[in-house]
Amino acid sequence: MFSYQYWLRRLLLWLIDEQDQAVQQTANEDEDEEDSIRHHTNRRRKHKEEELKIDGDLTKEQIAEKFELLKEAFDELKDGMTRLEFEVEHLTDEKTEREEVMKLQRAKLVKLIELTKVLQHGKEGDKMIIMRQQEIINTMAREQDVKSGNVLIKESN
Repeated sequence: MFSYQYWLRRLLLWLIDEQDQAVQQTANEDEDEEDSIRHHTNRRRKHKEEELKIDGDLTKEQIAEKFELLKEAFDELKDGMTRLEFEVEHLTDEKTEREEVMKLQRAKLVKLIELTKVLQHGKEGDKMIIMRQQEIINTMAREQDVKSGNVLIKESN
């Protein structure tokens, strides 16, 4: 039979839908610890179960004592449930926080992608401007060479 911690982990893994190696490794270590703890608590529970049985030939004081033991056991169960509820809430909050961080990171990534596209477009535009300027310079140089060539031809005559 599995302990409540095992089922809590299973529930939490289902809630966060993650089964990474770290969680599995921690779960395996915790299961070893749980086995040793379970062995001791099972002995205590068996002892308590024997103490809690009420026979018809018990005195009023013995019944009151057993009732107190029942109240203590109930309080322990309530405390355990409260701890479990707190752990579930805590893990749910962590999951929500991680989801928010992921959303922010996605938005940041989208902005960076857009910026990269704008920079690439600007770079292409700059290349086009440089090519046009080079063409103008080449055209002006040819015109200058032609004018210089005409001047040289006129001077040689």
